[in-house]
Amino acid sequence: WWTSMDLGNKLFYTRDRLMENALWAVGEVFEPQFGYYRKMATRITALITALDDAYDVYGTLEELEVFTDVIE
Repeated sequence: WWTSMDLGNKLFYTRDRLMENALWAVGEVFEPQFGYYRKMATRITALITALDDAYDVYGTLEELEVFTDVIE
């Protein structure tokens, strides 16, 4: 799913930290029956990381204030 989304090329300023996100999920729950949770947690944290990078790199102060209000 990560390769098919091609976020590394579309959002070149984002960190490619998929393995780190997957290891965090494994650290949270390691039991085999929670594989679906680990997959979803990895996806969510990968997308949050990309969103955070966009926020840090491309936002002007005015845009970030509006964006923060929307998120809150």
